[in-house]
Amino acid sequence: MPEAITNVYKILMGVAVAAVTATTATTVFAQASYPSRPVRLVVSQAPGGSSDTIARLWAEHAGRAIGATIVVENKPGAGGIIAAQTVLNAPADGYTLLLGSVSLMVLNQFTYKPLPYNPEKDFVGVTMLTTVPFVLSANPATGIKTLKDLTDKAKAAPGKLNFASAGLGNSTHLAVELVSNALGISMTHIPYKGEADGILATIGGQTEVMAPVYGTALPHIKNHKLNPLAVLSPQRTPELPDVPTLGELGVKGFDNMGWSAVVARAGTPPDIVEKLNKATAAFHKSPDVQAKLKSMGVIAMSGPSALVMETAARDTKAWGPTLGALNLSAK
Repeated sequence: MPEAITNVYKILMGVAVAAVTATTATTVFAQASYPSRPVRLVVSQAPGGSSDTIARLWAEHAGRAIGATIVVENKPGAGGIIAAQTVLNAPADGYTLLLGSVSLMVLNQFTYKPLPYNPEKDFVGVTMLTTVPFVLSANPATGIKTLKDLTDKAKAAPGKLNFASAGLGNSTHLAVELVSNALGISMTHIPYKGEADGILATIGGQTEVMAPVYGTALPHIKNHKLNPLAVLSPQRTPELPDVPTLGELGVKGFDNMGWSAVVARAGTPPDIVEKLNKATAAFHKSPDVQAKLKSMGVIAMSGPSALVMETAARDTKAWGPTLGALNLSAK
């Protein structure tokens, strides 16, 4: 090779190596200095609800732990798809996060077809936050006081009992569908425009059964407007110590059915994910957070970042066949 060409080649190789080295150094520096600006936490619910409250509590405590402001940004609508796409349209740099849930990470794939994101491939788990039980409940006028009562009544007249939900494909809908399938019974689904409307319908007798979340159901149970039949959680709840879990009644597979977590876009640097995961300890250990979660009927749930996607995969595998057979379509 002529000397002149050799020299040019060496110069070009030197430039290339320098560029790669500079890029690597910049990436390492960016990760090491994270966060150097505010972080966004995108929430798929409107301000004021339980998901928004949990998000703001985490943002406050985790933000303080990492030394940056975490700003909650509400993007409601389309079953959480708008929020998910907001995060997927941002760089995978840890500055745009998503408040994940069982609906976003598991249930949507069975109700929105096609779903414009892949829960398994498009996201990486950051940290679990909470789990919330559902309480399978009945209108007292039905005479249904136990799970056996419900099973007997539903089998005696298949499809005659109506159950309310917060909407087609909502977790309050699919929870009852899954329990019904496990019990071998059939009830008719009546979707409403929110959990509050569904509970009012059940209390008022327009529907007979519902499985609202624990915090929503509790005051109505205490006022004897709903009969609690079973809680969908690993253990009995402190406020309803006499209400058995589904597992105690022989119906397995309904532990931690409702949960929330923080997820990031796939490709987010692992050290940033780990930093955010460790920062969540401030959220879980805060007495104020514990008290607030208890008042909401929500249970703190911690664990390594991998637990988020493991939980989503577990639930998808456990419930997928039944949910797929329902042939739901939400628009």
